[in-house]
Amino acid sequence: MLRMVLLILFVAFSGRCGAQTTAQPKKHLLVLGEEKGYRHDAVSHAMATIERLGRETGLWITAIRTDTEVLAKQKLEYNAKNLNDFDAVLFYTGGDLGMNTEQKAAHLSFVHDDGKGFVGVHSATITFTSWPGYGEMLFEDRARALRT
Repeated sequence: MLRMVLLILFVAFSGRCGAQTTAQPKKHLLVLGEEKGYRHDAVSHAMATIERLGRETGLWITAIRTDTEVLAKQKLEYNAKNLNDFDAVLFYTGGDLGMNTEQKAAHLSFVHDDGKGFVGVHSATITFTSWPGYGEMLFEDRARALRT
């Protein structure tokens, strides 16, 4: 599973194949590992591995969070980063996370309106089981990936 996620990130962040004469700016990836309910022992290791691979390949810069505060588009206190600072979000999450209605709308807008990336790893499929917009996003994106 982790290999597949890493392959997806590599392809998404490496752009088109071929010679590149100018260095591409690094992408910014937000990795969120928060679980409400069952705890997966692999979450911490997976987040550290994704950060290390981004650093070693030079393709992305990783921000690791274990809370949902950053999942917003409005300016946060102390100039904290928000969704506007990232190119993609990776969820290694489970359960109903502490996101309010505004954050949920911002997350969907990040993907649908801004065209930014979302990767749901393993238990992300059991995140927000009662939020239809999240489920539709997961399966819509999966269907699109299978078509390409």
